[in-house]
Amino acid sequence: MLKLLSVRERKLAIALVSAIALASLIAVRGLDLRARREQILQAGDRRAADLARILAGYVRETLAATDAALRQLALHGRHIGGANAAGSEWLPALEAGGVGLTGVGSISIVDSSGIIRHSTQPVIVGQSGRDQFVFTRLASDSADHLVAGIPVRTVPGDGPFVIPLARKLRTAAGRFDGIVIASYFPDSLREFFRTVDVGRQGAVTVFNDAGAVLFREPFERSSLGELATSSPLDAAAKSQGDSGYFRGRVRAEAPMLRTAFRSLEPRLSVAVSLSEPELLADWSRDVSRSLTLGVFLIVAVAAFLMVLYRQMDVRHAAEQALIRSQRLESLGQLTGGVAHDFNNLLTVVLGNVSLLKTVTAQGGPSSQDESLGEIERAAKRAAELTRQLLAFARRQPLLPRVIDLTTAVESAEPMLRRLLGDGNTLELVTTKGEALANVDPVQIETTLLNLCINARDAMPNGGTLVIETGRATLDAQYARTAGDVAPGRYSVITVSDTGSGIPAEHLPRVFEPFFTTKRPGKGTGLGLSMVYGFVKQSGGHIRMSSEVGHGTSVRIYFPESTGTPAASTPAPGDVARGQGEVVLLVEDEPVVLGLAERLLTQLGYSVLVAKDGQTALALVKPHTQLDLLLTDVVLPGQLSGPRVAEEIRRMRPDLPVLFASGYSQEIIELGAHGGEDVRFLAKPYDRRKLAQAVHEALHPAAIRES
Repeated sequence: MLKLLSVRERKLAIALVSAIALASLIAVRGLDLRARREQILQAGDRRAADLARILAGYVRETLAATDAALRQLALHGRHIGGANAAGSEWLPALEAGGVGLTGVGSISIVDSSGIIRHSTQPVIVGQSGRDQFVFTRLASDSADHLVAGIPVRTVPGDGPFVIPLARKLRTAAGRFDGIVIASYFPDSLREFFRTVDVGRQGAVTVFNDAGAVLFREPFERSSLGELATSSPLDAAAKSQGDSGYFRGRVRAEAPMLRTAFRSLEPRLSVAVSLSEPELLADWSRDVSRSLTLGVFLIVAVAAFLMVLYRQMDVRHAAEQALIRSQRLESLGQLTGGVAHDFNNLLTVVLGNVSLLKTVTAQGGPSSQDESLGEIERAAKRAAELTRQLLAFARRQPLLPRVIDLTTAVESAEPMLRRLLGDGNTLELVTTKGEALANVDPVQIETTLLNLCINARDAMPNGGTLVIETGRATLDAQYARTAGDVAPGRYSVITVSDTGSGIPAEHLPRVFEPFFTTKRPGKGTGLGLSMVYGFVKQSGGHIRMSSEVGHGTSVRIYFPESTGTPAASTPAPGDVARGQGEVVLLVEDEPVVLGLAERLLTQLGYSVLVAKDGQTALALVKPHTQLDLLLTDVVLPGQLSGPRVAEEIRRMRPDLPVLFASGYSQEIIELGAHGGEDVRFLAKPYDRRKLAQAVHEALHPAAIRES
């Protein structure tokens, strides 16, 4: 059927089917969410009802002992003549009645006129209790039951709350003769109710049949004793009998609550309220995600429909993009190959220039000096251009050596001043002695650059950047606090600025990749993470402190080295020479092979040459003297430079190896697998670079500290 339709009609049919499928998916998801909402709320109602039942039972059991004691005292009063009987008749009974009652503070006898006649708390005897809720309630009620009164303070204006619990006293003829009243401290209820999880916005409330709040957890001092007769919760409790449910706001500012309540004797109700928004929190997040997904799908379908009407143009653009992508991929491969060959050619140029300059320095025609200098500068510019073309991935292995941090900072000072600009001030505070560390000097410079850029961006109106070097000892206590550093002596670089500072809540995340506090377009969020990675890879420790409006300080600790700073590049004219050492030279490019052989011979080395790996292995005999293997990384055939080195080292385990390559990616891959003993000679090279690399490979102890 679809085959009979045109391409345009086919696309339209697919779009309609997609729209119908999307609408069906949204409808099914909506019904599912609605059903889940009802299930969650019903589960919340059941949980609230179970909690109300459990808590009501606990309140009933807690008050049962007090009620029994008051009942016994009421019977005792009928036998001894009522509330106005002598204190000698009442006090022993009151004191005995309070024994073993948890939470009861005092028990008192109030006569029919409302005067406190007897009490275990003598200071209140003679006071009037006529206005108390329990007195007026029992005096006017014919029923004989326990009444819970409105909470009052033990001391006016201060002190804890107590709940009055009272029973009616009757004469022998059955007339009202006063009340027996106990002061109940609700702490035992509070301790138990706190174990009940009702959420952050839920509550457990106990109120009497007059609508007065006797207790609430979480505790609200202002709510105790408030009359809730106008509350919808009180109205629901009175209309639904012993138990029921209520949905609504207890107060205007409160969230929507799902409340279950249960009544108990003595005419009390326990209500458990759960916040509806808290019950539906996970469901609300699902709704939000579903809405986001729905909007995304709708936009995607709309975009898809628009694409259908322009499919031919899009397809043409995709074909063109594919062609461009393939062209760029081919160009990348071509660039790598060309760079390899081009660096070989530059090696020949620079090497021969260095040879000619040596001849000139030994008495040749001085008129050639300027021309040779121009050729050398042009070749070096070409080499720099080649390195820039291949520098798209900065994942070179670290090349640590012992350096003086003070010297490194002083060397970078001119560059940092230019970077800061005229509106900012740079101050160096360096230690008197050396601050030695075994680190990669290039990465130290990169670290200073990143920190300087951050400081400059934090001081848009100008400021001061201070760079300090020194030494410090971190003790065991600091190490335990920091958690990622060992005790010991460290060489330190501190970079401090007077910029805008970093908020305290952002400090724990400043070293995370892609995290930045700068405005969009001003930073990638990788600078500090690169600094952190370098410091940790070097066995160091970094700490940042900052205060908004005052500035930021970064302290970097590197383990102090006990060696001596590595030798610098030999000065012009100070070319390291050989002492007849035998070098096996493996190079597949004939012109580079010939040049390197001439340079090595002139530098005082004996040279064995091989154009490939097989020839090199054939030259290595048990009796052959061999002091160094200098090989290109890429060789023809199955034996690459690293493979040749591996085979020869099986026979000569201590033989130093020097790899040469004009392709930076080869060096990166080799460095990732070669370990610390791998040395590189980057093409193009001249006589001086070759001499230095060979000398360092043959005499590593003279140029670095192990």
